[in-house]
Amino acid sequence: MILSIAAAVLVYVALVAVAQVVRRWWHVAFGAAFHLFALAAAVLVAATLAPVPPAATAALRRHLGAIVLVLAAFPIATVLNRLLWHRTVSATGRGETPRVLADATGIVLVLAAAVVALEFVYGVQVPGLLAGSGVVALVLGLALQDMLANLFSGIALYLQKPFTTGDWLIVDGRDARVIEVSWRSTRLVTTDDVLIDVPNSTIVKNTITNFERPSVRHAIRATYPLHDEVPPARALSVLQAAAASVDGVSASPAAAVYVKEFGPDAIVYEIKVWIEDHAIASRVLSDVRSHCWYAVHRAGLDAPFPTVSLRRAAADRTADRARIVAADALSRHPIFGFLDADRIEALVAESPVARFSPGEFVVEQDAPGESMFLVVRGRVDVRMRRAGRVDRLATLGAGDCFGEMSVLTGEPRVATVVALEELEVVEITKAAVGNLVAARPDVIDRLSELLARRQLENQQSAPAGAAAAQAADSSAGMLRRLRGFFQLG
Repeated sequence: MILSIAAAVLVYVALVAVAQVVRRWWHVAFGAAFHLFALAAAVLVAATLAPVPPAATAALRRHLGAIVLVLAAFPIATVLNRLLWHRTVSATGRGETPRVLADATGIVLVLAAAVVALEFVYGVQVPGLLAGSGVVALVLGLALQDMLANLFSGIALYLQKPFTTGDWLIVDGRDARVIEVSWRSTRLVTTDDVLIDVPNSTIVKNTITNFERPSVRHAIRATYPLHDEVPPARALSVLQAAAASVDGVSASPAAAVYVKEFGPDAIVYEIKVWIEDHAIASRVLSDVRSHCWYAVHRAGLDAPFPTVSLRRAAADRTADRARIVAADALSRHPIFGFLDADRIEALVAESPVARFSPGEFVVEQDAPGESMFLVVRGRVDVRMRRAGRVDRLATLGAGDCFGEMSVLTGEPRVATVVALEELEVVEITKAAVGNLVAARPDVIDRLSELLARRQLENQQSAPAGAAAAQAADSSAGMLRRLRGFFQLG
């Protein structure tokens, strides 16, 4: 009895040691099934070597032999998956062994082990049993129908490759990402982090929409209605620029806008943008609509909603408050601060109030410009593109301004300004400054002097090429530039 117990322990330890060696050399993890197999094999050895009459343990040994035979299928399947599928997948560069092939191998081996156990351990003729019992064959056929359908469908999905793990699909009208394909089903996670488990046989029977094929770059669409009196050419230009400014939209192919249909009071435009990550599709579409709303209102385009509202006429208090803030900022400005209060109020009174969506570009570097902006509400980032990188220069808030050189000399924008949150600004235009200069010609002399002085003060922080150009400007030279820009002769 002691020898039989020692032999059982030795068998168990030897099998576990072999498993550890294989795991270390081939990186194969057998799992809990292997320990059950080793334990059953050890008990079988103990029962065989036990000092008891063989007839007394015959039934026990037979059952243990069947159990060992079936459990042996699990480590054998693990080794075969490592030898067959992992090597094949690694050679073709497809990554990890697909779950469906590993599951199919395990199912086939376990079924084969069960058949062998019935045939050679219990002496049951399985083919004859199935053929002689129509009821059993029918029950097994019905029971295995769905399982086999899902198994073969999973193998077909692997061979045809309509999608792989990580791809975004449309399932039941919802966007979902594939996380696993097993022998029975395909598991996906929606954008709401909800798990969907779809049988493979259902997947292959339906149309598969894959956002990752033939490439990860794909188009998404949104619609935007405008009043039918808005010229389509102008609407297309405004909507296209707004959509292109959204973070996450690919620059190539460029965003496109089409006239989709004519309604009773509106023209519906379709906005088509390209993205490379479908996970951000909902956010990009939301930003596209938001940017279009702000751009449409800044451009003064009419909305198509056929509504009638009765209300008392009142001044635009929001715009009035914005101009008050702008006038206060302008009175403290190093260039325009010398103007008296009446001139400043007249200047801001002629200037429009504009709003921008978070993430929108207020101005872009190197773009032409003839206006300056005074921030009334919100914050902006000032960024400059230099030497192949984008540097963040400053963050401006309420009371700050930018674009003075453009409004006075017509120079291109030297930096890109991006709205960090909903932004409200007052835009001082060339026309407004021109009216001021026309009414007070002496103002141009003072402006040229202050502008030349400010350029010289900024030489140290400017790039080398710009610094050289600024150093060449004098007050007289700046005066000529301003007169030429405002056509004063």
